[in-house]
Amino acid sequence: MEENKIAIVGAGITGLTAAWSLKRMGHKVELFEQHGYAGGSIKSVIEDGWLLEYGPNTLLLKDKKVADFLKELGIWEEKIIANPESSKRFIIKNGQLVKLPSSLSEAISTPLFSTLGKLAVLKEPFISKTDNQDETVAQFVKRRIGKEMLDYALNPFIAGIYANRPEKLSLRHTFPKMYELEQEYGSLIWGTFAGRKKRKSEGRIDRELISFNNGLHQIVETITDQLDEIYFNHQIKKIQKLDDGWYLKSKFGDKGPYEKVILNAPLYKWNKRLLPIQQEKHEEIETVDYPPLSVFHLGFKKGQVSHPLDGFGFLVPEKENRNILGALFSSTLFPGRAPADSHLLTVFVGGGRNPELAQKESQSLLKIVLAELEDLIGVTGEPIFKEHVFWPKSIPGYHVGYDRVLDAFNSIEKSNPGLHLAGNFRDGVSVPDCIKNGLHLAKELAD
Repeated sequence: MEENKIAIVGAGITGLTAAWSLKRMGHKVELFEQHGYAGGSIKSVIEDGWLLEYGPNTLLLKDKKVADFLKELGIWEEKIIANPESSKRFIIKNGQLVKLPSSLSEAISTPLFSTLGKLAVLKEPFISKTDNQDETVAQFVKRRIGKEMLDYALNPFIAGIYANRPEKLSLRHTFPKMYELEQEYGSLIWGTFAGRKKRKSEGRIDRELISFNNGLHQIVETITDQLDEIYFNHQIKKIQKLDDGWYLKSKFGDKGPYEKVILNAPLYKWNKRLLPIQQEKHEEIETVDYPPLSVFHLGFKKGQVSHPLDGFGFLVPEKENRNILGALFSSTLFPGRAPADSHLLTVFVGGGRNPELAQKESQSLLKIVLAELEDLIGVTGEPIFKEHVFWPKSIPGYHVGYDRVLDAFNSIEKSNPGLHLAGNFRDGVSVPDCIKNGLHLAKELAD
């Protein structure tokens, strides 16, 4: 077995980052991807002047490790910062777009919340912390800042970021920082102010919402250009440990031996043949839900939309009983997303809120989406550009009891020295989380 030879199965952003970092540290890395492209859900497509993001649309830069990674990768100078208007975000209330407050004065005057709802927030520092280590996000928010904040702030946020419902997700696993604020400071408000110095010492930097001229896939392309051995269209059927090391089996034959293997594949692609593990571990892993999600990219002439689209976009609370989760004003966010005389909207349907709706046939679902856009932002006529992207399984939900899933991962790794499990099913689902996890894993393997 060649010393320091490492195989990575799956070219999602976690695996790519780990491969890039390991190579820089002098390791020989071979990367295997079942599709003909890298990046997993990160996919940017340019068609006739429209730039579409099939998966993540933006990267929220707030961590020094991620910033340093982009600099070392060589694309720091190529990043573009979102239009300042993107700081304006809308929530639907009573069928109208209402600006989410971004200052104390706006929080006091906003019609988004009632006087009682605002008073519930002021009482937050005096709410006792709980001993329940696995509250849902919904339980936590309702307990600390009230039902209105749950309905018109956290519920739409969860739908927009996680394509899910706050009643389905564990606070401690989905928002560990929020859980830690309550445990350490007894209050979200006090913790936010008192913890600023600590967060800065942990590597937090001023927040920037960014992308690149060719979309987020530019990160993926830059990494792959700097790697030596990537095997595309190469589905691994089995990962097996033999006396002389790890082997990967595919229709092209066996590859190996390797000293270590990183499995960077979604949980729903695991099976007993790929990874021979105990039945109870498989059963625990199968509890992780990836809700279906439909994404519509819709282009309109500017005269077809009465709303100025002067913001990031809008989110729809479940309480509003609408058929969409929300929409991004993509051509407002970054330049070059649409022809000069046009708007590009990215609309989300389904998720954990309406999984059956996400799976509807494209043309019938488009009619539903257009009716919503007409009512909410004054869209008229047919789109001049349209594309429907369907994710049968979108983002893993960190459900209540997720400790058992994490224990299963730890047990698998412990009983299979040299095998490492990595992906957005562990330690965060965002692109920055996955980049940090890839860097951390590479450092761990190199030590």
